[in-house]
Amino acid sequence: MVKTAVLMATYNGEKFVKEQLESIKNQELKPDYVFIRDDQSTDSTVEIVKSFIEENSLSNWIIEKNKKNLGWRLNFRALLFDVLNYEVDYVFFSDQDDTWYLDKNRKQVDIMENNKEIDVLSADIDIIKISEEATVPNQYKFKDDSQKISQYPNNINYVNYRQGWTFCIRKSFLDQITPKWTEDRILSHDNLFAGISGFLGTGYNLNEAVGVHKRHGGNASGNLLNLKQPYSRHVSELLIVLSYYQILYDVAQERNSDKSGLVKNYLNFYLQRYNNAKDRRFSGTIRQLLFSRKYYVDFSNWARDIVFLFKK
Repeated sequence: MVKTAVLMATYNGEKFVKEQLESIKNQELKPDYVFIRDDQSTDSTVEIVKSFIEENSLSNWIIEKNKKNLGWRLNFRALLFDVLNYEVDYVFFSDQDDTWYLDKNRKQVDIMENNKEIDVLSADIDIIKISEEATVPNQYKFKDDSQKISQYPNNINYVNYRQGWTFCIRKSFLDQITPKWTEDRILSHDNLFAGISGFLGTGYNLNEAVGVHKRHGGNASGNLLNLKQPYSRHVSELLIVLSYYQILYDVAQERNSDKSGLVKNYLNFYLQRYNNAKDRRFSGTIRQLLFSRKYYVDFSNWARDIVFLFKK
């Protein structure tokens, strides 16, 4: 019998969280475990969740409030470590402000069960805007999206193709990746699993909507770096990407990948790029801009180093 777990991060989500809890509880494929971590909410989120669990006698649902605010990235990391010692086959991420269609988990598990080569299966979404200031994120378009599933592009970059709450992850894959995510490596859980599975050829997308993503202006994801932001944000973003390559290199070596050398080159590049930015090394940055162009994701990423070199 297939066993599943849901990992849900919450923070000041009193307006939306109950609707999402309902959509998890009412799944056609009921989760065997639901782990919820609240990141020091100042509203009634925790009380709403606890009442929901009690009212519905959900003994397999666990909520824990962090002792301090971790931020959404490390909150999801904590959830991944929560599930490590549980014997389940598949793990789902959940945000607090989306709503799953009731056949979501069943559909994704059916595909994973019939395609053992898949480690990560994301899915399409429907999007609604519920506030004037809300933005709508661009969705990556797969070339073969007329098919039921599409394989992620073979890519070495720190990338993602769909929102993390659409992910179904094979637990054996999660078990390999999670211990390598040390607390000093602050990065996004969805990019981590999408990027590594794409690199390994084990990441796929279900080309059907599995839920509704509500855009309300306060979403934790989608706050991309732009040139108006401070220099410190530029440095912190480089540290995130560096952390990704550190983990990817560990995985590539563990799997004896013939591309380990390539990953090491990217790791060395981003280590140097991060140190150049952190220490404001003008000559080092210029050398990378001139002689290491191939390691930049695109032109805008390359140009960013020039702009931030002169910012305070």
